[in-house]
Amino acid sequence: MHASHMPGPWPVVGRAEEYASAFDVLTTSDSRASHGVLLVGESGVGKSTLATELERAVSATAHVVTVTSPSRAQPVMLAALAPLLADVPAQDGASPITVFRAAAERLRRDAEGRPVVLRVEDGHLLDGASSGVLRMLATARQARLLVTSRPGPGIPDDLVALWKDGFLRWIDVEPLDRATTSELLRTALGGIVGRDTERRMWEASRGNPLYLRELVRSAISRGELRQDHGVWTWSGPVAPGRLIGLVTSELSRRPEGEREVLEIVSLAESLPLPLLFELADTAAVDALVEAGMLVVDPSAGPPTVQLSHPVYGEAIRSLVPPGRRRVLRERVVRHLPAPRDASLPDLMRWVSWALEAGSVPEAELLVAAAALANELQQPTDARRFADLALLADPDLDVVAGALAQRARAHRVLGSIDRAQADLNQLHALPRGTVGTELVVHAAVTGADVMFHGRADADAAVRLLEGVVPRVLHDPHAAAVLRGHRLTLLMNAGHSGTALGEAVAFLADASLPLLARIQLVAPVQLALARSGQISESLRLGDRYMAAARESLSEATAYLMSLRAACVVIRLFAGDVDGAERMQADESDLDIGHVPQHRNIPGLVDGQIAMARGRWGEALGHLRAAIASLRERDPRGMLPATLALAAEASVWVGDTDEAARLREESLREPVHQDATIHGRRRRTLLWVGLARREADAVVHAIEAADAAAAADLAPAELDSLYIALLGIADGLPTVGALTPSDVAERMAVAAKRCDGMWRAEAMVSYARALAAGDTEMMTATEATLAGYGVWTNPPRQQAVALTRREQEIAPLAAAGISSRDIGRRLSISTRTVESHLARIYAKLGITSRAELPAALSGR
Repeated sequence: MHASHMPGPWPVVGRAEEYASAFDVLTTSDSRASHGVLLVGESGVGKSTLATELERAVSATAHVVTVTSPSRAQPVMLAALAPLLADVPAQDGASPITVFRAAAERLRRDAEGRPVVLRVEDGHLLDGASSGVLRMLATARQARLLVTSRPGPGIPDDLVALWKDGFLRWIDVEPLDRATTSELLRTALGGIVGRDTERRMWEASRGNPLYLRELVRSAISRGELRQDHGVWTWSGPVAPGRLIGLVTSELSRRPEGEREVLEIVSLAESLPLPLLFELADTAAVDALVEAGMLVVDPSAGPPTVQLSHPVYGEAIRSLVPPGRRRVLRERVVRHLPAPRDASLPDLMRWVSWALEAGSVPEAELLVAAAALANELQQPTDARRFADLALLADPDLDVVAGALAQRARAHRVLGSIDRAQADLNQLHALPRGTVGTELVVHAAVTGADVMFHGRADADAAVRLLEGVVPRVLHDPHAAAVLRGHRLTLLMNAGHSGTALGEAVAFLADASLPLLARIQLVAPVQLALARSGQISESLRLGDRYMAAARESLSEATAYLMSLRAACVVIRLFAGDVDGAERMQADESDLDIGHVPQHRNIPGLVDGQIAMARGRWGEALGHLRAAIASLRERDPRGMLPATLALAAEASVWVGDTDEAARLREESLREPVHQDATIHGRRRRTLLWVGLARREADAVVHAIEAADAAAAADLAPAELDSLYIALLGIADGLPTVGALTPSDVAERMAVAAKRCDGMWRAEAMVSYARALAAGDTEMMTATEATLAGYGVWTNPPRQQAVALTRREQEIAPLAAAGISSRDIGRRLSISTRTVESHLARIYAKLGITSRAELPAALSGR
């Protein structure tokens, strides 16, 4: 049989279960179901074949678009999504939100009302910008995703997050077993296959369909696999090996003209068909299309051509020496149109191809690419482009732009000294070289270096204040600097007169929305700290509505506004409202922008603490701590460590609480408003639980400091902890009594507008001062509903299990066994069984004795 008689596209065999599972996801009308599938398997196992079969099945009712991740060592930003972004001009700038909107609009327009399925080949090779946009498209339910990927750590975090959040169903695609491999071989060859040939083909391929296909292709072309009297037999040697080796061997035998076509396409990833005809032999292109090694997308304008499988690209690139690779890239670049009016992905691709060809694009283009990379939150690419621009010895205005972009990239990457060095070079340039836009850019970056990198809030504010007079001629520029200065002041906890100025700034609708919206969450937190909780939540609601309506870069701040509103509700005692808002996914479509995502588990951890689910809270908080240790641009690690210390107190592990307290105190604090500046008050619980002699003294000192700063909620919380310590017999300040503390708490509570829990805390304090145990018990249950707890357990001489440590404080707070079961997702009978064991271990007989037993009194 000649090569021209080789079998065509191979059928899908042995994938019924995977097919049915994926088809169900891609066609279901259930809004609660997953919104896409992730087909994961090694190269050649048939992921793409399965995806093609699924695409064929759903295309009758859905609009299907296929995109492919370029298989490059250095991914090109947004190259995978280029077909969706042809209408996004590079000169207009970009952000993840604007790119998401453009891609979503293109899909909606082309779908004409049909459901959209976006097929993504080689998801493991996606660049960060593309995977971020895909995440938004999925969570917005703008497209169902059909993604193929190799396993391993290369799968982008965004795809993993979609799977973890339930938006993607993970489907493993394994090699075929021996019986199914034989069935595939018989079906593809269309006849009887000798038993020995089946066995030997299985031993060589080990169930990898692509390996089997290439083995058959090679054996037929060599005359080793023949059909004789209706039976296929193979006379070639069995040489099991890697798929890439088999394909490389076969490709090296192709005619020279065909190899050149494959080389060009593999290096360029995807080319317009007319351009490929200019670069290579037309007959060779046609032959490769017929052989199934190249595929043409006729729907593109003009039609584009690419390799039919990534393994061909890997194989052919391994055969091309570096010198020839450079020559071929130069040929491609010379035929590409000038990038001046290119689309966003085309500009990025042109710059990358030019660099790979060994030619340096104009420095101005590299600076433009660096700016776009920074806007798309790809700082590594931004730094690389800026480096190359500076190596080109450009004019001073281009040097200024490159330094500004590189400084921003270094700041985001955590290279604070390098960022400052770039800014120093920028400031050393002649003043006329640096325009207003770059002055603002450098000032904001420099302030962030001081604030986030050096923990020097005062220096950051002084820097911005010094630059504002230079840009007063430009109202927009001045507003950006004023807004950033106020944001830093709020984050640093320096409210004072600045809070009124910030509120006025937010009320001025003539100012740019983006300049205002960055300030909202810090102002909300500052208002809450000062006791103006109702006003804080009204402000958040108003700006969340504005963020939804604008659908611009400002929309990226929506999720941080939501997070602030959730935490403020918890702070106020509205645990139900906070939990409902956190569970509401209506805004997830536009909120997944990397630097504005919630730290994983941080908000959920605080909700679990408010509910008394201490073990769960520790799990969330430890995940947040791990994430923050890796990268903490907003300085949230100290407060998160403090929260974990408090949660450790409530599970009775006071040694771990002390360790976390010490770690929290070692961390530099430059963002006191984070989580309402509760770090100091949270750590007071550790001293209380450990019965440290100075625990009450520290609590009163914290209350006095809060009162001096007119922060009534902080004063109330600190006094509450002091009250518990005094009642526990710890040394106090002078002759201070529980009655004294209770009355001071009542005064502070009156200055807390919208703080649901304040009155109940005062009632509990007065009941404790009066020795009214019945009222104390009733009020404890009320406080538990507000997320406020009393009598933290200490390290017990008799160890309680983790589950017992979770149940005991809830029962001590007066919560019924039924409600404890609901909170912990266990049965009422299980709760009662645990309580019986707790009573036995502590030597008590009833719930009434639990508070004293847990507190050691």
